[in-house]
Amino acid sequence: MAAFPNAQLPTRKYGLGFALSGEALKYFKYWILAAVLLSFLGPLVLSRSSDIDLSTWFYTANVAKWFTAFIGGGFIASLVPTMIAAGLTRRELSVAHGVFGLLWSAAIGVLVIAGLLVERAYYDAMGWAQGVQGDDSVIAIGSWGETAAFASVYPLMYLVYFAAGVVVGAASYRWEGTGWLILVPILPVVFSLDNAVYNTEPFGPAWAGVFGRFIDEWGTGLVLIGIAVVTLVLVVAAHRIIIDIPLRSKKA
Repeated sequence: MAAFPNAQLPTRKYGLGFALSGEALKYFKYWILAAVLLSFLGPLVLSRSSDIDLSTWFYTANVAKWFTAFIGGGFIASLVPTMIAAGLTRRELSVAHGVFGLLWSAAIGVLVIAGLLVERAYYDAMGWAQGVQGDDSVIAIGSWGETAAFASVYPLMYLVYFAAGVVVGAASYRWEGTGWLILVPILPVVFSLDNAVYNTEPFGPAWAGVFGRFIDEWGTGLVLIGIAVVTLVLVVAAHRIIIDIPLRSKKA
């Protein structure tokens, strides 16, 4: 990057955060388009041989959580040496990545909200049932209002996954060889809270939902508060790790 999007020292970290968001969305636009097409064309193909009673968009949205964690971690690990070499301070890099996380999570979250609502109209028109896989059976998402409420939590979910990814990516760069182990305490907490939001069948490694039995009865409101608190803790942890990263070159 030859020059920062906004070269003014007080604001360049925000300009970089906006630029990262735009570039990431631009770079992955065809991936996102492919996911959208598969989510809406897949049920049409499957409907020829079986009844459709599951929301494909729900599972696409869940895959996007893990992808978001990868974006957060991968970008910070690769940007640290490049941005510092270009003159950005570690504190500025931390703030820029925070702006990136907010904008990415909001953009993907809005896309998912719109997708679930469009899918609702699509499924209604085709006579299909829009549901999710519960512990023992398929659970219908419900009315239009319930569908909107169901979808509304996704921006927060993407933010917590992004923050978790940044912590793992920054720690992996900060402590080469062992930093990735920070994933061990983070994954069960985030994954358990995620699955507790809807009390659905775990989407990912079942062992990571170890805390599920302690939080399944909290209720959606309390679980969302828990997710917000965990997000804040992860953001603070990511910031502390990033500003403590030693100024060194990565080994070839």
